[in-house]
Amino acid sequence: MITNRKSALIAGIALIFMAAVAVFIYGYIHNMLLVPGNPEATAVNLESHRWLFHTEILGWHVILLLDVVVAWALYILFKNENRKLSAFAAGLRFVYSAILGVAILNFIYILKILNGSFAMTQQMANEQIMSFLQSFERTLSFGLIIFGFHLLILGFLALKSKYILRFWGILLIFAAISYIIIHSAKFFLPEFESQIKFVENVLSLPMAFGEIGFAFWLIFRGGKPVMDYKPGNELTPQS
Repeated sequence: MITNRKSALIAGIALIFMAAVAVFIYGYIHNMLLVPGNPEATAVNLESHRWLFHTEILGWHVILLLDVVVAWALYILFKNENRKLSAFAAGLRFVYSAILGVAILNFIYILKILNGSFAMTQQMANEQIMSFLQSFERTLSFGLIIFGFHLLILGFLALKSKYILRFWGILLIFAAISYIIIHSAKFFLPEFESQIKFVENVLSLPMAFGEIGFAFWLIFRGGKPVMDYKPGNELTPQS
């Protein structure tokens, strides 16, 4: 039987590993290979650094697998608080994972173009590659809207849980609202790219702190009853 403590450990470790992989493949590799507005330079980067592109694709598959693990572990952790809400939160993360899987398919099509599987001119190939990269970003943004709602429910569950500090519930809700606003704007209002990027840069630090901090807390304290001080009362377990 998986205890709350074990499920918290599994979720926390998976979240930390997932964050590290994401920073490397998206923050470093993806941004290095992609040259916005320049299909030719992007195609040259992909062709010249295929091993990096393969590494990015592998990394996204690792993230996809870890997302499924986290969804399951968090369901176990929160099911005694509210089984239906916990299952709904897990279901939303599974939906997000499926959308991420669809987004990853764009990289597979790019590999086929680089391998010459399609008969087309170099210019057409470059344009198709950029189109698939833009499709990846757009599909990922749509998935992250769903992910935001997953975090929102998770935040409410954390607020109710006697195993999670309310502080983390508040931060998760903040991160959730930020995800929903930012990626809804990216998906529905792409013409405001620079403004959206500014807002994303401002909110990225508290968002990251909420998610990564919660992951570390799960590793060190998750699954253990916590105590909240309530004015006029003794220290009592968080309800």
